[in-house]
Amino acid sequence: MVVDELAASLLYQVMALAGEVEGRMHSGLERLELTGPTANLLWILDPDAEPQPLRKLAALMRCDPSNISLLSAQLEERRLAERRPHPRDGRVRTLVLTAEGRDVRERLLAIVARQSPFARLDDEEQSRLRSLLAKALADL
Repeated sequence: MVVDELAASLLYQVMALAGEVEGRMHSGLERLELTGPTANLLWILDPDAEPQPLRKLAALMRCDPSNISLLSAQLEERRLAERRPHPRDGRVRTLVLTAEGRDVRERLLAIVARQSPFARLDDEEQSRLRSLLAKALADL
């Protein structure tokens, strides 16, 4: 396969996979009363990691910080998260999951795992794919 054709084929597969994942998750998100963007933000809020500044969350989601403010407000309204000062720099705002937010996040991850097209892959294949995707995304 010519390099351009290979790259185009890979991009097509990734886009098709993203569409498939989004479609499979739609009903689960409805049950959790989440939109795609609020689910994405909930997903990246690791309850075991140090709280991330709102600007870093915007960068991770590849969106404007004002969007993170809106999504944060939506999660706060549902009592799934709350904005707090950063533990080491009180001038910086972070978003932290509440106990209810942790529960909804766990349910979200369970839905993703159950409905994932990657469920067909064994643990070794999933691990290898994760490493390859991490390498592809390393400089982004």
